[in-house]
Order: sequence, then C-alpha cells, then structure tokens
Amino acid sequence: MIKKVTKFSFYIFLIFSIISCVCHQTKFGTRTEIFDKKDSLKSLARIKEIKNLDYSDFKPGKFKNGNAEVNFRLLKPKNLDPIKKYPLVLVFHGSGAVGTNNTSQMGILSKMWLLPENRENYQAYVVSPQFPVRSSNYHLDETRNVKVSESNEYLDLVLKSIDSLIIKENIDPNRIYVMGFSMGGATTSNAISKRPDLFAAAINISGISQFDKINELQKIPIWIVHGSLDTDNFPQSNFRFFEELKPKGKVFLWEYKNRYHNNILSAELIDKIPEWLFKQHK
Repeated sequence: MIKKVTKFSFYIFLIFSIISCVCHQTKFGTRTEIFDKKDSLKSLARIKEIKNLDYSDFKPGKFKNGNAEVNFRLLKPKNLDPIKKYPLVLVFHGSGAVGTNNTSQMGILSKMWLLPENRENYQAYVVSPQFPVRSSNYHLDETRNVKVSESNEYLDLVLKSIDSLIIKENIDPNRIYVMGFSMGGATTSNAISKRPDLFAAAINISGISQFDKINELQKIPIWIVHGSLDTDNFPQSNFRFFEELKPKGKVFLWEYKNRYHNNILSAELIDKIPEWLFKQHK
C-alpha cells in the first residue's frame, strides 16, 4: 500500500513539474534557456511533411497602391461560416524569398497552417505576402551596440491592405496575429511598431528588433525565439529588446542554446505556435 501511495505521489509530482515548466516557458517576462536534443527522425519527418504540402489552397493575389505592388497568397478557413468571424495570421518571409514569383514565400511558417489538425482546430485566414525587395534593413544602434531594423513603403502597403481585407472578409479585428522568421522576424517587429493598434500578438523568430516605438508595445503579447549560435542574425538585438520591454510589457523569450539560424524551426516549436497565438486577443 505504501509503495502504491509513493508511486502515485511521484506521478502527481511529475505532472505538476511538467505543468510548471510549460507555464514558466510561456510566462511574460521570462527568458527560458532551452537545451533541446538533436531533432528526432520523427521531428525531421514532420518538417519534411510541412515543406512538401501542396499550397494550392493559398490563392494568389496582389496588393497595389500606385506604383507599389506586393504579391501575396491567401488561405481562407476550411468550411468558412459566413456569419462567423475568424482570426487572421500575417506571415513574413526571410530574405531568401524576396522576389515576384508569388511562390518562394511559401515556407514552413505559411504551410504549417495547411496541416489537417490546424485546418480543423485553428481555422484562420492566413496571408503570406512576398516582398519584391527586402522588407527590413538593419543598421547599428551605437547607443545600444546592437543592430536594429527599419522597414519601407512595401510594409506600409501590406498593413494598409490588411485593413481593407478585414472589412472585406469575415475577419475578427481583435485577433490579428503576425509572425515571421529571419528578415520576416524583423518585419514582424517593424509591423507591430508601425501599427500597435492592429495586432493581438506577434512572434519574432530569429529576427532583428525595432526599438524606437518600444513604449507603444507594452500591451501586445510578443514571443521571441532565437538560437544562441545564430551567426546570420546575431541574437543580441532580440535579447536587448526583451530586456528593455520585460519590466513593462508582455514579452517572453525562448533562447535555444544549441541552435543556429537555419535549424531553429523544429517540429516541436511549430506545434506550439497555433496553440499560443489563438489564446491571445485584444
């Protein structure tokens, strides 16, 4: 009997430890160092599955204002209910997808929304624009001694077009989310800095932060993900942004201690993104 009670107590302790760990990792103001193991074969297979998904359900379109044009692809909710409002997820690509073919931007962060479980459990509009030039450029902030990002008129066009899309489609204005990887992570930081009124949450993965509007970002839930070994976009910019916003904002940071720039998007991270985003709303 004593052995059974001891065993039961151990499992209760284990469950609460797991719950505590998860809460700590997603608690605003926390910086979590993650020493994850090498991707398993199952994890690698899942990433490969996402990369190979057919994205024909993402319909092509074009945002235009005068001479400025930005191609995009739009995924609508599965079995769209005309009287229901749905979230919108805006996904920004990295520098390797710059162009005008309206296909190169369809990476993991866009295609993940095509997974059958996400189509069923996290129904949303997903917009994946393709910028014809870099959407964010970086320069050194000599005061902070880190790189900072700044955007251009193409991001302005996309954000203005999102306003129009909200009116046109069945989109919930209180659940507009934005996320991106690398240059797209930087553009995510630019987007919330330009339009803090628009977004309910943001995820900056391996990007470079914008600092000049940091006081306006206190109410937006922001999740920063960066690898300590990243030499493409050194993590110090995002780390400094986290430290400055932490005392007064809704920001938390996952620092993957053994990840580089191009292996940060693990299957485990991808699986957590929809769950976290859909908990956020204005």
